[in-house]
Amino acid sequence: MQFSTCERLKHSAFVFRTLLMVALATQATHADDWPLGRGDAAGTGATSQSLPADMELLWEVDVAGLGFDAGPIIAQGKVYAADHDGRVLAIDLVSGDELWRIELDTGFVSSPAFRDGVLFVGDYDGTLHALDASNGQAKWRYETGMEIDGNPNFFQDRVLFTSQSGDLYAVRVADGSLAWKYETGDQLQCGPTLAGDKTFLGGCDANLHVIDVNNGHGVGQPLPIDAPTGSTPSVLGDHVFVPTYAGEIFCFKLPSFELHWRFKNPQLADEFKNSVAVADGLAVAASRNKRVFAIDVNTGSVVWEQTLRKRCDASPVIAGEQVVVASADGRILLFDLKSGKPQWMFEVKPGFLGAPAVADGRLVVANDRGTIFCFGKK
Repeated sequence: MQFSTCERLKHSAFVFRTLLMVALATQATHADDWPLGRGDAAGTGATSQSLPADMELLWEVDVAGLGFDAGPIIAQGKVYAADHDGRVLAIDLVSGDELWRIELDTGFVSSPAFRDGVLFVGDYDGTLHALDASNGQAKWRYETGMEIDGNPNFFQDRVLFTSQSGDLYAVRVADGSLAWKYETGDQLQCGPTLAGDKTFLGGCDANLHVIDVNNGHGVGQPLPIDAPTGSTPSVLGDHVFVPTYAGEIFCFKLPSFELHWRFKNPQLADEFKNSVAVADGLAVAASRNKRVFAIDVNTGSVVWEQTLRKRCDASPVIAGEQVVVASADGRILLFDLKSGKPQWMFEVKPGFLGAPAVADGRLVVANDRGTIFCFGKK
């Protein structure tokens, strides 16, 4: 993509604003929260908190039914999760006691998002639900008409979310009124990722869309990624990462939006249905090729790799100096972030589709048979 001198100056100003706003957002996030599906607005899937090396199972809540397609979130000492049967639950993080539960005539395949005492979650009928996080009572609903697969995000007074209609919606948090809508022309299965006042969307049209969330206008032309994707992009500093169904990971550099590197290794990955976790100069990927591996964000080269017993559909998580992987065979594993050395493992049955959440020294994960597990130190 070519830019004029004027455009380059605008983009230089953009990257300064981006880094400043990301830094402010990071400071504003409570250290003990995992309020979004990928942990934070940048979709890093990472927290600075480490987990105990000798974790134990602290509690489990069995909801049964068709299970959880998406991972839980943690906010203000509570775990929130939504399952395939249309149930939304709130659980006390410390005790494992169920605080409330609602059952809706729908189903959920995306994680909730929490902000200012309100829970937002999109269903497979295309409705975004705004619920009072203290009791689950409905505040408002917004209908899109097609399945919502991606996790919501927030910008200023708006909640951002996508639909398989191919649209990105910005709806006002207070009353559910539409601020603007951006159309891609093809399905969207990922959630919006924020870097300052720009969001990034990987689409089924094999493009990465960059949108100004102040007004919903596209920034330049969509960036080609040569294959569809359902993965939510991840942002670390001035790098944007998006995996594809073709088993590749694209890394774009801000503010030019130029392709920095393109990772492809059929032995490590033949398809991605999840996102990468990014922290400390590394991007960690878990593939359907039974591999978890770390890539240097500057070079795109593999730093380490480990073999799993089965594929991994859930996105990995970084907790301090550890990598957390919840695999399809029911194993939850910890690896050292820098070396990939295995540190801990716990096995349940059956497997996991949604990513774990980490907060307050605890690891929470929900499986595809309807059980939520919490691990930590007693």
